[in-house]
Amino acid sequence: MKKTLLFICFSVFAFVSYAQFEVRAKSDNSLITDGQTIAFSEAGCGFTDPCNWKFTVTNTASEDIYMRIFIDDLTNTDGTNFQLCFAGVCLNNVTLNSGYPTNPAMIALGATSSNGNNFWNLNPSDTSIAMSWTMRFQAFDAGGTQIGTPLNVTYSFDPNLSIEEEEFTSVEVFPTQVKNELNVTSNQKLTAEFYDILGKKVKDITVDMGKSKINVSDLSPQLYIIRFTDEAGKTLIRKIIVE
Repeated sequence: MKKTLLFICFSVFAFVSYAQFEVRAKSDNSLITDGQTIAFSEAGCGFTDPCNWKFTVTNTASEDIYMRIFIDDLTNTDGTNFQLCFAGVCLNNVTLNSGYPTNPAMIALGATSSNGNNFWNLNPSDTSIAMSWTMRFQAFDAGGTQIGTPLNVTYSFDPNLSIEEEEFTSVEVFPTQVKNELNVTSNQKLTAEFYDILGKKVKDITVDMGKSKINVSDLSPQLYIIRFTDEAGKTLIRKIIVE
């Protein structure tokens, strides 16, 4: 039996200041860094599902800025069935080397563009070919001159981003909606890896045989994927919501 790991995110962990703007994931307000790849194993998902990736853009400059998003690379796709929405412009197909919107979107000093911004793979859910779309966020001044450092982000789809699930004899995880402590009961020693809504691993612990309590009070409120692995390499996936 297979459980799909909904998304895995690989990021550059060095802090970079873009001076003019910053992009954040709307789900948890995490800062997006240059070169970050946001990868999903699902296509054609629902509006509220993680693979409809929503973001915000904040003007951190000392003046109004004007933003566009450029399509710098397409892999195994011609850009159809990919929704890019930004600053009130929403397209269901994108074109290589094009910038959106056609007229740069003004973001006032200190303001945030938030509502309706997303990248969304609209290809059929049974799509079996891996694809990727690389976008570049670019700021301009009122005269149309590029300013600041561009931010490159890749949205990646790979249907093979899945984990084989081998049923353990006995693993119980409760409660699935938790505030402080998660209870785990297992008949063997396991490792537990926690992934946040962007697919970033945020916690990695060892679970002893028997009854264990895992402190999750250090995790921000959202959905998490937990991957349990035994000493033979067999895995088991569970989902929890930290409140």
